[in-house]
Amino acid sequence: MIFFRALRSLVAIVTGILTLAGCAGLQEESGAIRFYVGSSNGQVEHSIYLCELDPVNEKFSVVDSFAGATAPSYLDLSPDRKTLYAINHEISDQKSRHQSVYAFRIDREILALELLNSQPSQGEDICHVHCNGEGTHLFVANYSSGHTAAFPLEKDGSIKTASSVVIGEGEGPVKNRQQGPHAHQVMSSPDGNYLLVPDLGTDRVMNYAFNQITGELTPNPEQPFLKLAPGAGPRHLVFHPSGAYVYVVNELNSTVTACSFNHAKGILTELQTISTVEESHEGSKYPAAIRIHPDGKYLYASTRGENSCISLFGVEEEGTLTRRQVVEHVPLWPRDFNIDPPGTYLIAAGERSDEIELFRIDSETGALERTGVKISLPSPGCILFIE
Repeated sequence: MIFFRALRSLVAIVTGILTLAGCAGLQEESGAIRFYVGSSNGQVEHSIYLCELDPVNEKFSVVDSFAGATAPSYLDLSPDRKTLYAINHEISDQKSRHQSVYAFRIDREILALELLNSQPSQGEDICHVHCNGEGTHLFVANYSSGHTAAFPLEKDGSIKTASSVVIGEGEGPVKNRQQGPHAHQVMSSPDGNYLLVPDLGTDRVMNYAFNQITGELTPNPEQPFLKLAPGAGPRHLVFHPSGAYVYVVNELNSTVTACSFNHAKGILTELQTISTVEESHEGSKYPAAIRIHPDGKYLYASTRGENSCISLFGVEEEGTLTRRQVVEHVPLWPRDFNIDPPGTYLIAAGERSDEIELFRIDSETGALERTGVKISLPSPGCILFIE
């Protein structure tokens, strides 16, 4: 009897080891959805999390975590998914007060991160990073100083020194937020010929022509910027999958501006501006993230405040928007959220409630449905799916 008990114990141990060894393969076979989360908490050493969503059982898990970047509240991937780029809030130069942007090599088997290199961000308070569709250049936005910078990339994904640095001009009527330029995001046009930069401090979407050979940014001669309403405070934008439209979320007046986009000349034309929330919405209203569903039919925007929420907009044929749903009491201060590649789920990051939450997306209407599934993470600031 003792012999058989010992044998069963040995079998259990061996089975457990084999299960762990084959974990990655089993997760892929089960259709697990993996994503990175960047924390905005500068006190957390392991500040980038590799997480997983089991869509069969609708469960979150933290697979691993990685050190190497301080408060990496925004992340982006290279098009080949071999490199992760992260903003780093630790000051790299005490004289200039510049921070840094980091490049990490991704182990494609286990998705672990290994630091490749870093470069100074060429400004103060780096807040956004974006890799172009060709994988040849990286762009960053520096909020406090207003500088936007372009960086060529090596073939291995590491970052070269900046090829171009530009800054917007002007100010806005909201004196405590708009004393000067505040670049908040960088986003390439689908063809890579233009770079759009929402500038919260000047109520402009800066429009730069980008030379993909020299890496130089220059004001678009056809339209150096799109001027929005005074006090709008443009924060982030997203292109429609067709490339024909651009949607800008405005932090200071709680609106979304829909624009058409002329690819030949890189010109934005405002079509409509609509509130992110109902007039009866109580408390502060500071929109943050904006995302579009993969099929292009639905647009989502998050609004931070005491009653944080995510709003759903239907995208009409002419590119305008109709607000269809406002889901209130989502994780507090949803600085970011993202939609999984199939368009089945939305994950919201509550920066001030230290959690992420899972929502189902109705395929027919785009409506969000609570699952009740949450997991605790310190100050989640960015959700980045790994396709």
